[in-house]
Amino acid sequence: MTATDRVTLTTERGCSIVRLHGEVDHANAGQIELDVLTATRAAAGTVVDLTSVTFLDSAGLSCLDRLVAAFLKRQARVRVVAPPDGVVRFTLELTGFLPDLLCPSLDEALDDLTRLAESGS
Repeated sequence: MTATDRVTLTTERGCSIVRLHGEVDHANAGQIELDVLTATRAAAGTVVDLTSVTFLDSAGLSCLDRLVAAFLKRQARVRVVAPPDGVVRFTLELTGFLPDLLCPSLDEALDDLTRLAESGS
């Protein structure tokens, strides 16, 4: 599976939804980051859905950190979906990933972003 095969993009409720699949590691994190930033360059709100990620190493964590920083820098709203019972959620919590940005499901992430958009935040 190539890095491009690991990223799918859809739109729902006015938000870009980036779904990552499989392993996000040193072999593909750079290309995944580029693909996500390119696909979401005009998005006002983005959900990065890690539900289908099976492995996330330090390069994957760095990629996710840089993505979130890029979204916040351009003042785009962002949420990261990582189910509470998943390995990726454990890794994110263990490393101190921003808990305010984590959501247990896509619906909750979209609800959060919709509320933020309506409040003008």
